[in-house]
Amino acid sequence: MRCATALLLVAAAYGPARAQGACTGCDSTRSHVFGMVGLRVGTPQKVSGALGIVVGMEWQKYGADRSRDIALFVEPGVGAGRASVAFIKGIGSMGSGYGIAGTVLRTWKQPWSMTPNTTYVGGEVLILPLFLTGPRVGLMRRVTGPAKGSWFLVGDFGVGL
Repeated sequence: MRCATALLLVAAAYGPARAQGACTGCDSTRSHVFGMVGLRVGTPQKVSGALGIVVGMEWQKYGADRSRDIALFVEPGVGAGRASVAFIKGIGSMGSGYGIAGTVLRTWKQPWSMTPNTTYVGGEVLILPLFLTGPRVGLMRRVTGPAKGSWFLVGDFGVGL
């Protein structure tokens, strides 16, 4: 909770300061904070729902919508859950963009392709070609359980974060 509050304070301080500066070719600049949800299917979580907060800036440059955002979200699923912090660029009016995320993933019950009751940390790439829909691929390192230090590839497809 303290991290989310700190992020909101940073966004509130950073947004107006950036908006007052000159942006060559920009029509307008403003900061924003909004909630985000998502639904994803993939390994290891099987099916999961995400809930989070997005803090960032949006502007128009040469008539096109642009944005840079930081997202914090949690994602409980059938076989695993995760918590992530992501940098997302370019969501714009058609919901297209890309991002990178740092993630902590915990498996339980019967996850797809991974050991149950094990914790992993790693990075992920989000590709959102249209309407916040697209794949997410990550590389995770096991930090608890058997074979500590092993690397695993994870992937899913979904709508939203």
